[in-house]
Amino acid sequence: MKKNKKGIIVVLVSAVLLVVLNYFLLLPLNFKFLGTSLTVTLFVVINCVVLNVLSLISQSKTEGKKSKTGFIIAGVLVLAIIAYGVINSSMFRADEYRNLIGNVEQKEFTNDIHTVDLTQLPIVDKKLAENLGDKKLGTYVGLGSQVTLGEFTKQNVNGQLYWVSPLLHSGFFKWMNNKEGTTGYIMVNATNTKDVKLVDKLNGKPLKIKYQPNAYFSTDLKRHVYMKAERTAGLTDFSFELDDTGKPYWVITKYINSIGFSGEKILGVIVVDAQSGEIKEYDTNNIPSWVDRVAPDFVIRDRIDWWGELVHGFFNFSKKDMLTSTKGMNMVYNNGECYYYTGITSVGSDEAIVGFILTNTKTMNSTFYKVSGSTEIAGMQSAEGKVQNLQYKATFPILINVENIPTYFMSLKDKKGLIKQYAMVSVEDYSIVGVGETIKDAKSNYVKTLKNKGNITLKFTGEQKKLQGTIMRIGSFNIEGTTYYNFIIKEKPDTIFTASAAISSQLPLTREGDNVSFSYNETESSSIDVLEFNNINIKGSK
Repeated sequence: MKKNKKGIIVVLVSAVLLVVLNYFLLLPLNFKFLGTSLTVTLFVVINCVVLNVLSLISQSKTEGKKSKTGFIIAGVLVLAIIAYGVINSSMFRADEYRNLIGNVEQKEFTNDIHTVDLTQLPIVDKKLAENLGDKKLGTYVGLGSQVTLGEFTKQNVNGQLYWVSPLLHSGFFKWMNNKEGTTGYIMVNATNTKDVKLVDKLNGKPLKIKYQPNAYFSTDLKRHVYMKAERTAGLTDFSFELDDTGKPYWVITKYINSIGFSGEKILGVIVVDAQSGEIKEYDTNNIPSWVDRVAPDFVIRDRIDWWGELVHGFFNFSKKDMLTSTKGMNMVYNNGECYYYTGITSVGSDEAIVGFILTNTKTMNSTFYKVSGSTEIAGMQSAEGKVQNLQYKATFPILINVENIPTYFMSLKDKKGLIKQYAMVSVEDYSIVGVGETIKDAKSNYVKTLKNKGNITLKFTGEQKKLQGTIMRIGSFNIEGTTYYNFIIKEKPDTIFTASAAISSQLPLTREGDNVSFSYNETESSSIDVLEFNNINIKGSK
């Protein structure tokens, strides 16, 4: 009887330890998660060992047999976990893994991707946002020693792109002295390096980030959600996001494994008020409009790779038709929607892509655009080669539409991480590069280089207009062997018109005071490319 009591005590103590341990681990109460299954199995093994030791001490054959039975049970559990993982791997369930992405539409780039708005191009990458945020934090005396910057997330706030980071506790004792929360968050405008601000008030009231990853006990973000809202599903991608009023929230992806211990199926999001801790849950059909991302990038990348690599099942040793995503994944915005972008390359190819995929971060719908060209890394190297004497480094590019040409856009930074120039590189031909100290200059030089190729058809955006006026100033310059002319007319003195010498033999003969007529596409740029040119003063001109 005493021996039975010892066994019961061991099991009870073990159960209590498991509960205490889970207070820190916060494992989903679901055996479809590998961590949960392994932890429970480990505790069964520990119980077997302890019971076996007790039986040896008491020299009880009965207890010894029980402990051996326990070892057998533990061994069976371990083997079951291994077998379950293998049976549910892509080796045996390739079609199910490949179909997780859903129907991948194929569309034309020029019909679906809107042409670039130069004023909304994000020039600040995550690393620069971190540097700018650190500098801003350093301007507030004493604050930097109390808090640290959280992870920056790129998001759309009222139509503007920002990198946003919460201020987090820098340690346990800092949390102890400031349990009401840290002082707000930092916003870095993704399109303007001078627009960096610390937001510590909202509607005139102090803003405190009470619930956060660097808090402890009940105000620890993950523990707060685990205890109050969700214990059976997986929680991942704890993103700090703002609604359109600037109110801070944590947006957490809720998922379940649909194929064994893998194949994450997104169920929706849990939204936590960073100040009050109020929790709201949304399924994938009713996500708030201000939430930018529901699916984490690593989930989308897995789905894309399964879709491309399992095209003919797992045992495709010849790698026939196999595709995979390129290195790096970026977030792009098209027509107000947020997407993950990644290039798609044939398995074994280093510098060439066969197209790219855009996946909506909310709906998870994926679209494939068939475009032969260079990878993002090759595009970065081409841009860096253009300014190799300056030793600038390119940021990871974003995909944009320039006159219906798929284009990589990137910033060029010096050794201190400061933006010095901008570059645009053709996806289809990475030898076509345009750089400039402003985005407008980079685009203008890029378009000129595109025109020089001759075999590329540009479809210019904007309304085509014709204009007649008097030349006020005119000058020429040369880019890679091609001569261009900039001119200003008295009737439109705030606009610089640019024309290639190839469009008219009259351009080299044109002087100040001449009357000219020309056509162009009206855009928001202060430098506009001319399509046709005619000097009325030159005899014989029309």
